[in-house]
Amino acid sequence: MTTTSLPNYHQTEEFQNRSRKLQEIRCLGINPYPHRYLPTKHASQIACESAEKEVGHYDDAAAGTSQEQTVSGRLILFRSMGKNSFAHIQDETGRIQILFNRDITEVVGFQPTEDLSHYKFIEKKLDLGDWIGVEGNLFRTQKGELTLFAKKVTLLSKSLLPLPDKHSGLADKGVCYRKRWLDLITHSESLEKFKKRSRILLSIRHYFEEAQFEEVETPILQNSYGGAAAAPFTTHLEALHQSMFLRISIEPALKKLLVGGMEKIYEIGKTFRNEGIDRTHNPEFT
Repeated sequence: MTTTSLPNYHQTEEFQNRSRKLQEIRCLGINPYPHRYLPTKHASQIACESAEKEVGHYDDAAAGTSQEQTVSGRLILFRSMGKNSFAHIQDETGRIQILFNRDITEVVGFQPTEDLSHYKFIEKKLDLGDWIGVEGNLFRTQKGELTLFAKKVTLLSKSLLPLPDKHSGLADKGVCYRKRWLDLITHSESLEKFKKRSRILLSIRHYFEEAQFEEVETPILQNSYGGAAAAPFTTHLEALHQSMFLRISIEPALKKLLVGGMEKIYEIGKTFRNEGIDRTHNPEFT
């Protein structure tokens, strides 16, 4: 039997560079993975609430007289333009543009040195893929784009691996299925599918609750299998010295509960079938 080894990301130049930056950030006294951060709103909420409002101009935001907001998200775009730098951060609801200013923006927990200012820290130590929190004031650019003028920036999570290429993206469907976190980062439609699935399950549960059904949870690991003509996944229970199987159907266990007197029951659970895989069939499904 042959095995396919995973790529050794630790040997890549990108990983080495980001790891070096991580160590430098720690040496500067900054915790690159803080435990807590509380944004005031998500990106889409801010965009929706500001759609028909006058939020102010650049000078208003710089002076701190426009609306204050605190957001957090993944850094997905960064471009330096001299005194100011623009970035986009993305949370689970959407994106918002951020402006970093050379004279005003500060990095929380960082003490500037002769060689490294707050602004240079943002330019040199942050990478695409990092999670940051931003406190600042809203304004619209000359082109009308809603932007948050960053007064304080907090590093929330240092990313050690790069995002997929912004031009070619993540086109391989197999990689999308195997590495869902990358799929969700790069494809907003995939994230929306996950959210729709959650709402569908919630609606199903609400329907059964209204009909006075009881939700139950039956064993996944069983000493026999049935309910469908399919090959099972087999394992061994050391304590009882017997073979066990991942269930291929939830129906037999539900029928036992019916026999026991529970008349209105339902279960939303995982089943497993040790068979072929394609785009519409998976060994594990709900």
